[in-house]
Amino acid sequence: MTFPHFARRLARFESARYLGVGACVAVLNNIVLIAGDRAGLGYGPLMALSWFVGGTTGYLLHARHTFRRAHGGGAYARFMGGVALGVPLSLAMLAGLKSGLGLPMWVAAPANTLGMFAYNYFSARLAIVWRAWLRGSSQG
Repeated sequence: MTFPHFARRLARFESARYLGVGACVAVLNNIVLIAGDRAGLGYGPLMALSWFVGGTTGYLLHARHTFRRAHGGGAYARFMGGVALGVPLSLAMLAGLKSGLGLPMWVAAPANTLGMFAYNYFSARLAIVWRAWLRGSSQG
């Protein structure tokens, strides 16, 4: 079995698609956090920028590839709302790792990303498949 064939077979599974998209968004988010920190941005602007860039990219990729649903304003608002609910947790974790433990941002950002991964999966799934879940259909 060749790698492209294996990748296509693996992409049939929602959890594998989530992991792939999540990894791409996590890398983007870490780039935003590290570059923003290097540019001198404080925690507030960093979190806002990270929320918008990572959240919007995550919604577009998760809706299309992970959950295979059409994009829509309502789903985007629910998704961004779910991501926004995680911002205080992410901010507290990031501040604790960077300021509290004295870790450099290039260590604190990836550690924070790992801590937020499970939360983001459940909020993304709920936001994007909300109507199907209400009807009792959970196609993935």
